[in-house]
Amino acid sequence: MFSNVPDFVIQAIGFVGIFFNLIAVQFNSHGKIVFLRTLGSVMFGIQYLFLGAIPGLVVEIIGWIRNVVFIYTVKKGKNTKFWIYFFSVITIIAGVTTMILSWKTSIEKISMWSSNIVVCTILAVGISVIAIVAKVLSTVAYGIKNPDTIRKLNIPTSSMWLFYNFIAFSIAGIINEAITIISNLIAQWRYRKPKQKNIEQTEQKKENENSAS
Repeated sequence: MFSNVPDFVIQAIGFVGIFFNLIAVQFNSHGKIVFLRTLGSVMFGIQYLFLGAIPGLVVEIIGWIRNVVFIYTVKKGKNTKFWIYFFSVITIIAGVTTMILSWKTSIEKISMWSSNIVVCTILAVGISVIAIVAKVLSTVAYGIKNPDTIRKLNIPTSSMWLFYNFIAFSIAGIINEAITIISNLIAQWRYRKPKQKNIEQTEQKKENENSAS
């Protein structure tokens, strides 16, 4: 369907997604992190469409809707537990359904790696399951208000998408997830440093007060 789209254009779309995901985790605000990650997700959803990675596209679309709901819910100070369960179930159902309906396309895509039908089947099932699990895990992450928890849960999520993008041959996707993991670790270090300093100052203050008494 999109065979006439140059490969460099498809990969360039992914690099735009990299930009949004890279700066997202450097913020310490739930809304900004989720919003920028959503923009990155939109770029990769478009790329998956061009690459024929339909299961990845479907769970991305669900993720866009989910993220908007979470941003609104957290902003209003409401509990996100219901939406975490709701979107997790929707993601699983949609992911499995899409995997079945797009089975032929998935096998054709995987055949670039092996001509063995057994190997192709295992890889097709494997990356579809990984896409579903990764999206469910990110659902839990974005449903939590704490930005630090979002960053921590993004690491295993990005690791799963790293493998998915490798099999789907999304070069930008591979680079994106590798950079996202590194960026997450840097952001955790940045925000932990002042937090640790405050803890040490509090402990020192207590010691001084005890000594004075």
